[in-house]
Amino acid sequence: MKYTAEQLEAIALKLRQMPPAEKKQRDFSRQEAVKVLSKEITALQRRGYSLEQISESLRGEGLDVATPTLKNYLQRARPAKKGAPKATAGATTSRSPTPVKKPSPSSRTSGFTPKPDSAEI
Repeated sequence: MKYTAEQLEAIALKLRQMPPAEKKQRDFSRQEAVKVLSKEITALQRRGYSLEQISESLRGEGLDVATPTLKNYLQRARPAKKGAPKATAGATTSRSPTPVKKPSPSSRTSGFTPKPDSAEI
């Protein structure tokens, strides 16, 4: 199907007249919520509150998070310190590889004495 310039202008006019779309509120997981609130939680810790007290306060506000879980989520939310390599499974360090020593000819034959070939096959 082909469209005329008038049809396209009419479509464009209708598109321009559409009301703004409603913003859909984003839902956060418990871990994401702790990450968003991590600065406030850290500030409370500096003011002398324990993680247990903070956890109880969060539960009172509807964010049900146990103290050990809160501690874990806060550790994950903190940015990695500069210069400290992040440990991951299978990751290699930035150290240079250890050189592999080749065995000397005498050490290769230790415990083994070659025998001359026999006629039996």
